[in-house]
Formats: sequence, structure tokens, C-alpha cells
Amino acid sequence: MSVAKYLLKLPGVHSLLSRAARSYQAAVGAELRRYGLRYDDLLNEYDDEVKHAISKLSPQELELRNKRLKRAIDLDVKKTYLPEDIQAQEDIWNPYLRTRIAALKQKKLERQIVD
Repeated sequence: MSVAKYLLKLPGVHSLLSRAARSYQAAVGAELRRYGLRYDDLLNEYDDEVKHAISKLSPQELELRNKRLKRAIDLDVKKTYLPEDIQAQEDIWNPYLRTRIAALKQKKLERQIVD
């Protein structure tokens, strides 16, 4: 049995990790909101699967993504954040790229099985 599996079986460890994960997710969410970014905007563009998923975005989605990234860079350079009313509008956990990446991985796996 691996150490991780053993530790997760200890009483209270799973709930402690769950609380830590929720806290971390809230902190990441707050930072993303400040800059008007979505979680998927931070995925590594040099990864082949991410690059392929970005190439499959509609022109509108790609333009919105590029605008969010440019706005975040501009805000960071100016050492400021988005106004709170605009921060509240963005759905930061919307998986617009992760769903495409999962579909690409599934197709790749299916091809490997067939071959």
C-alpha cells in the first residue's frame, strides 16, 4: 500500500485535506476574479493538447480569451484590480478548454485501443 493511501485512511485526514482544498480553491478564485481571468486561461499553451484545444475554439471564444489575458496583463502592470461589480460577473470555473482537452484525450485513448 502506498503512503498516500495509508495516510488517507487515517481518521480526519480526508476531511482536513478537503478543507485545505476548498480554502485553496477560494484563494485561487479570488485572485482570478481580481484580474478577470478564468481558470482555463492559465493552462499551459505550450502543451500540445492545450494548443490543439485552443485552435478548436470559435473565433468569438478565442477573442474573449485573448482580451481576458491582455486585460489581466494590463491590470498587473498598473498594479490594480478589476472593479468588484465586474469581478462578480465572470464565471471563473467555466471549463471552456478543459472539456475540449478531455474530449481530445478520450479520442487519443480510443485510437490507441483500436490500433
